[in-house]
Amino acid sequence: MKDKELYAQILGIHKSWRVADVELKEPTGEVEVFVERKPGVQQTCPICGDASSGYDKRRRRWRHLDTCEYKTILVADVPRVQCKK
Repeated sequence: MKDKELYAQILGIHKSWRVADVELKEPTGEVEVFVERKPGVQQTCPICGDASSGYDKRRRRWRHLDTCEYKTILVADVPRVQCKK
């Protein structure tokens, strides 16, 4: 199993997202897991669930549970949407 597949399974990433890359940063003791939207996936409003148009993205970083002795950091460009409601 490859590192991207492993982290996708561990993190439960499926449907509209995918693990794009995994980087081990030994000097800082971190594993960065880059997550991105799958191409062509319709964006939805996180509140009502309706299809919505996106207007930009914002890079976010989250600390996840450690991978062995390494800090696990998730990195994603999170889309922001304009809900019609």
